[in-house]
Order: sequence, then C-alpha cells, then structure tokens
Amino acid sequence: MQLQDAINFINASLAPAVLVTGVGLLLAGLQSKYSTLVGVIRQLNSERRSAEPFSPTLNRVSQQIASLMQRARLVRNAIFCFYTTVVFLVFSSIALGIGVLSSIASSVLVFILFGLSLAFLFVGLGYATREAILSYRIVQLEISDE
Repeated sequence: MQLQDAINFINASLAPAVLVTGVGLLLAGLQSKYSTLVGVIRQLNSERRSAEPFSPTLNRVSQQIASLMQRARLVRNAIFCFYTTVVFLVFSSIALGIGVLSSIASSVLVFILFGLSLAFLFVGLGYATREAILSYRIVQLEISDE
C-alpha cells in the first residue's frame, strides 16, 4: 500500500463517517419528538376514557389522537429509514475497507451500498418533512376552531 492509497482510503471513508454523524443527530431529534408524541397520545387516551359518551370533549380528543397517530407513524417511518441509512453506511465503509486492504474489487458493492444509504436518507427526510407540514396544519386547525 502506498501513501496515495492511504490518502484515498481516508478521503473515501470520510463521507460515510460524516453522514453517520449527521443522521445520528437527526435520529436524536426524531426520537425525542416520537417520545413526546407517544406521551401526549397516552395522556389524551386516558382523557378520552374518562370523558362522557357523545360529549364534545370526546370528539375533540378523538380527533387529536387520530392526528397525533398520523404524525407518530410518519416519525416512526423516518426513524426506521434513518436507522437503515446508518446500517448501509456502515456496510459501505466495511466494503470500502475490505476493498482497500485486499485485492477484491468491491467498488460496485460500495457504490450500491452507499447509494442505498442515500436513498433511505432521502426517503426518511421525506417522511420527516411530511410530519412537519402535518404538524403545522394541525396547529392551524386547532387555532381556527377556537
């Protein structure tokens, strides 16, 4: 192995490492949001159980639970996609390392794994964006009902 090979390996390894860090930050924020949503859903569900049948409160709480469940599904899907992104980034780093350290040509495998990680990243970002838009619409509806 020559110095230039080592430099190329380090440069190629930086993209997955930086992406893992960025996706990790996104995951931390989404996990926190998911926990908050689940907590609020549990609280509203408890309120719904104690509400009078056919009361306006029961209807309002049921609508809020339904909208929060929709948001929770989007956040859950985004979290799943981001975890899958991390898995494919790790696999692409391993394939890259194997390719550099051995004579096995793994460039196609690295490109496929890295491409899959980027695909899952963009799908996860789509879910997270849809959730943000939905949360804004829900707040607008609640304000207009008052």
